[in-house]
Amino acid sequence: MDGPLRFAVLGDIQLFLDDGADAVEDLRRRDVDFVVQLGDLTEYGSAQEYAWVAELFDRLPVPSFAVLGNHDVLGTGADIYRRTFGPPFLSFQHAGSRFVLFDSNSREYAFPGNVPDLEALGEALAPEPGVDHRFTFSHVPPWNGDFDAALTGPLEQLQAERGVSASFHAHLHQFESEVRRGVPYFVADSLEHRNYLVVAVDGPVVRVERVFY
Repeated sequence: MDGPLRFAVLGDIQLFLDDGADAVEDLRRRDVDFVVQLGDLTEYGSAQEYAWVAELFDRLPVPSFAVLGNHDVLGTGADIYRRTFGPPFLSFQHAGSRFVLFDSNSREYAFPGNVPDLEALGEALAPEPGVDHRFTFSHVPPWNGDFDAALTGPLEQLQAERGVSASFHAHLHQFESEVRRGVPYFVADSLEHRNYLVVAVDGPVVRVERVFY
């Protein structure tokens, strides 16, 4: 592969439809390998909203992936999400890195004790030959009240033990970044703020940049 791996990370879309469309148009001019959207693709979880977002992502010249957000499970939204984007837990490898998307909307399931699924996450983040970096993506950050507080410490410890290079979240509608147990965590702005994240991976170095459009 020539040059660093680059991927983009988008925050909440919800009702910010014009801003979302502008973000995609901006991304069409960016040199990225793929795009990950961090959930709340929709406001009401409706079929019409999902169809609009799917058509929007079809404009991208690179693959796109989406995390399940709390607004996306309203009504029959979770079923529409699965039909449109596939299962809410996804793990794949690309260019020497492992990428894991998972559901962290604990409150939407009344805090059952297994959302997020730490067993599946641990298996996906297990050491393997040829993988130098691990990146995780979910909607609700682990320190937020909508995340199961009983799982905050275990998730952060698991990600630290597995050497996660960066963990990406949304839900708060404003950018945040902090290091927890040695792992950098990033919360992407909602798209009403007209920016997204671009992550560049060049050997051992990972750089995260906010790109305004």
